[in-house]
Amino acid sequence: MSTPPAAATDAQFAFELVKLLLQVAWADDDVAPAEAETLLGYARKNLLSQDKLQLLAGCLAGRTPLPAPNLGLLKARRLDALRAVKELLMSDLHVAAEEEAILEQIATLLR
Repeated sequence: MSTPPAAATDAQFAFELVKLLLQVAWADDDVAPAEAETLLGYARKNLLSQDKLQLLAGCLAGRTPLPAPNLGLLKARRLDALRAVKELLMSDLHVAAEEEAILEQIATLLR
C-alpha cells in the first residue's frame, strides 16, 4: 500500500477539520458572521472543492445537517486541530460557555 501524496492528505485533513469546526461553530446554537467568515476563509485557503464549499455554506446557514468529522484522522495532527478550534472560537471575540465546554471535549477526544 502506498502512502497518499502530501497534498491529498492535507486536503483530507482540511475537510475533516472543517467538519469539526462546523460542530464548534454551532455549539452555542448560533453561528456568528465572524465565525462563518473564518470557516469559509479556511476552506478557500485550503482549496476545498466547490461541492465541499457548498456543503459548508449549507451547514453554516442551517439548511444542511452537520457531517461528523473523522476524529481518527484529526488525532494525527491534534495540535493543528486544537489551534484551529481555538482560532475559530476567538474569531467573534466572544467565547460562550458552550464553546468552552466543546473545546475541552475536543481536546479529550483527540487524545
